[in-house]
Formats: sequence, C-alpha cells, structure tokens
Amino acid sequence: MAAVVSVEALRKRYRRRDPHAVDGVTFELQPGQAFGLLGPNGSGKTSVVKMIAGLLRPDEGKISLFGSEPGNPAARAQLGFSPEDPDFPKFLRASEVLDYFASLLGLNAEERKRRIPETLAFAGLDKEKRQVRQYSKGMKQRLGIAQAILGRPKLLILDEPTADLDPLGRRDVRALIESLKSSGVAILLNSHLLSEVELVCDTVAILAKGRVLKEGTMAEVVPEGRTLEEVFVELVEASTPAAPRDHLPSFIRDKDNP
Repeated sequence: MAAVVSVEALRKRYRRRDPHAVDGVTFELQPGQAFGLLGPNGSGKTSVVKMIAGLLRPDEGKISLFGSEPGNPAARAQLGFSPEDPDFPKFLRASEVLDYFASLLGLNAEERKRRIPETLAFAGLDKEKRQVRQYSKGMKQRLGIAQAILGRPKLLILDEPTADLDPLGRRDVRALIESLKSSGVAILLNSHLLSEVELVCDTVAILAKGRVLKEGTMAEVVPEGRTLEEVFVELVEASTPAAPRDHLPSFIRDKDNP
C-alpha cells in the first residue's frame, strides 16, 4: 500500500547562523493510520507539519504527498489542515466561515447545504449565532477542525487539536479520529497532550531539537508497564542539558531577607 505521506531526511533552517529547526526527519504515514508527532516547544514539529502542507519549503530532503510534491494542486485537494491557533474573519459567523471554505473547495450549493450543517453539529457550533470575534479560543479550535474536515480529506493534519477543549470536546475529537481512521483517512497529529495521543495514535515519533529521538508503533515506543509521558520525558531530558532544579528567584526562595 502506497504511503499517504513520505518524509525523507528533511532539513530546515530559518537563518544561516541558527541551528536546524528540522534536522534529518524521516517517517511514513499509511492510509487509515494515526501518526503522533511529539516534542517539546521548539522541537520542529510545526515546521514539519507546515512543510508537508506546502506552507514551507525544506532546505534538504524529500516530501511525497499522495505520490506528488506538497505544492501539487491535486495532492493538496486531498489534505485537510487545522492549525494550532486558527483565525478567521472576525465579522463572520460559523456557517459563513464554512460557506467561504466550501466555495474554495468548489462545492456546489447542494453539497454545501448537506455538509455545512452536519459539520457545524459535529463541532458543537450549530446553535451558535455570534460572530467569530466573540468566540473563545476553544470555540475557534472547534471551528478550525470543522473547516479541516469539510472537504472530506484523505489526510487530516491536526496541529494541537484538543488544546483549549473541555473533556467533552476532547472526547468528540477522539471519536472523529477513530471514525476517520476506520474509513481509511490518515491522521497526522501534533500535540502536547500525550494522554490523548496515546489513546488514538498507532505510531509516534518523538522529536527534540529537530531530530527524531524515537519512532515506531506505540508498542515499540512505549514498553509494557510504562506510559508515553514517561518515555517522552526520559528521552527529551537525555537529549538536553540538565536544568537546575531550584528555579525560584532568590527573592522568593530567601524568605528571611525581605
């Protein structure tokens, strides 16, 4: 079975004097598979996601998206992308936002009439009549996921999809991922919520400083009796210099000297 996404020896540096933000990253994502891209802030996760989505150009390496380059219009038409901090025109309502994206997707009036209400209902926004400018961050997150699935993608990239969602919202996103996987959709998930990743992902890659520390199936990465969070912390700490344990400023730590 051909890979949905194939990334080989990917490298990216934003300024010549800086270290590589992405340094030799390699992995594949198959249809019906959920792949977790994990790492601390600054590890290169979002840069990898943006290069796959065609929003950034790699300095070195290869990316195959449905057998083509990421910039290929036919390949990009099969991609749904929900960014970490989605933003929309503040004067629009949720239905108007989705109608705009439906026009970009080339959906006819009949398809819009069918898909938009169903998508809003899934996102929990079907009763919401306010403009986007009055939305909380969590509501914008829901709307970002809604626009990402509107085009019925074969690859769905979710960048921190459950950030700022309440437990019910996180449960709904997990259910969405499972149903999409069962229908053959590939999911690329970038998240700091390791407990969520552990529940839905088949394979994971743990990054630090742009490099892959460990990659494989969940069973290969997380031995029996351990958690993904334990493995993640152990690998990341081993790859970075130890920080002093007492971080408190002296004026707080030293109570005897006001």
